[in-house]
Amino acid sequence: EHGPELAAIVLEPIRNQEPEAGFLERVRSLARKAGAVLVFDEITAAWRITCGGAHRVLGVEPDVAVFAKGMSNGYPMAAILGVRSVMEAAQSSFISSTYWTERIGPTAALATIRKFRDRVVERRLDEIGGRIQDGWREAGAAAGLTLHVDGIRPLGHFAFEGPVAQAARTLFVQLLLERGFLAAPAFYAMYAHRDDHIAGYLDAVREAFHVIGRAIREDGVERMLQGPIAHSGFRRLV
Repeated sequence: EHGPELAAIVLEPIRNQEPEAGFLERVRSLARKAGAVLVFDEITAAWRITCGGAHRVLGVEPDVAVFAKGMSNGYPMAAILGVRSVMEAAQSSFISSTYWTERIGPTAALATIRKFRDRVVERRLDEIGGRIQDGWREAGAAAGLTLHVDGIRPLGHFAFEGPVAQAARTLFVQLLLERGFLAAPAFYAMYAHRDDHIAGYLDAVREAFHVIGRAIREDGVERMLQGPIAHSGFRRLV
């Protein structure tokens, strides 16, 4: 609709789900038709899928790809990659930084990339994430919970369903804290996670789901909370 007035299309190519077949290809085609720059935000999912960015697996080349601390194992770092015609636009602007000589981020990123390649880290992240998602489903079924599990395997999450879903989510966090885990209804797989970490976490999840399932059936979820029900999203600002 905006044709040549459209400067850019910015999107995450993948996050919670695989893109529908042909979707990214259509976006790529529309960007070319409009003369717009296609920018992939790869900050969250990219390095959990493969070294160098999810676009390498998805088969669609953006004009610009943006990465952040996933490429440096959590240390402050960012990278912007792009085709020459787009990157050269920076030559007509002024870029300055207080941190030009800061070396920790680049050093961490280089070390992370080397380890990522040497250990084929994405395979381990995919394996761990799959085990966690399967564990959620099995534990939910055993506890009689209606549970929705979603997300790519390295970035999995689940949601309770029903009128007390947010209260059940709050109770889950409380119960996991009691069992030594700082956890939300999500799991971001890390290469540092060992098998005993995974087993211990899933044991705690099974216990918590059992308690939550019984509390829902007895209409007692809110009575078990030691504090208020957690805010959902940005509703605390309303």
